[in-house]
Amino acid sequence: MRNRLQTILDVSVHDAKRHIRSQRMLVLAPLVIFLLSATCWGFADSRIVPAGLSVNSPNDVLFLSSTSVVFICTLSVVLLGFDAVSKRRLTGELAIDLSQPMPRSDYAWSQLLGVWLAAMVPTVIGILVGVILIQRQMGVWPEFGDISMFLISTGLLLWWYTCLQLLASSLARDIGASVTLGVGTWLFFVFLWLIPTLIIAQSMGVDVTDTTSLAFDQIQEKTDLFSPNGVYQLLMETRLSSGSQPHLSTISIWASAISWFVIPTWFFCNRIQHLRP
Repeated sequence: MRNRLQTILDVSVHDAKRHIRSQRMLVLAPLVIFLLSATCWGFADSRIVPAGLSVNSPNDVLFLSSTSVVFICTLSVVLLGFDAVSKRRLTGELAIDLSQPMPRSDYAWSQLLGVWLAAMVPTVIGILVGVILIQRQMGVWPEFGDISMFLISTGLLLWWYTCLQLLASSLARDIGASVTLGVGTWLFFVFLWLIPTLIIAQSMGVDVTDTTSLAFDQIQEKTDLFSPNGVYQLLMETRLSSGSQPHLSTISIWASAISWFVIPTWFFCNRIQHLRP
């Protein structure tokens, strides 16, 4: 068992280094680091915070800065992993990889870890630089628990998108289809998820013109359990002040987060297990 774990780790680190050295990372890494740092710096300055946003603590800054994670960090996963399987399948590399004396489930885990690690490296750097900038702006450090929640929640979000993108890459017959499936999934959860929420709220008799009502908030939170971005925001909200915390129980939020970890991972591993290169 220990040898298997070591093999998975070695292969995943090798793939992560390949992704980090790729040309696309030369563009993505500076963007991720810059945007995370810039949002932390901007929201920590009361002169820059847009009107209507309340920033009373470093944790409020971390919560607002998580929007940049949803937009740029998740997109970096899509752009890093869109050809992780499809390209190897077209070139015949996948057939060689799967013929090696390594269980297919282990190979699937190594692919997931490789893309995830490559996406996490610039993300963690950006978060740590952002934390330092928050201290410089506000004169106080974020609490260790708040930083830990930010890192853990972000790591989970990027893992969920890694699973979704590699699953799309394994289902696609060519690289173009892989990009379309990956970007389409990203667009749906980032920009279009509010539409199902509005439809469900309206079908339950809730006034959808008032998105600040308690009834709409409760429906939105329940609907967000089925969206990776929604679960991510709910996890971040659990560290806010009592008046800003979600109405859902922490147990149900973490149960959804664990489900998002287990189910997509299982689907990808099962796909690799039965894939014909």
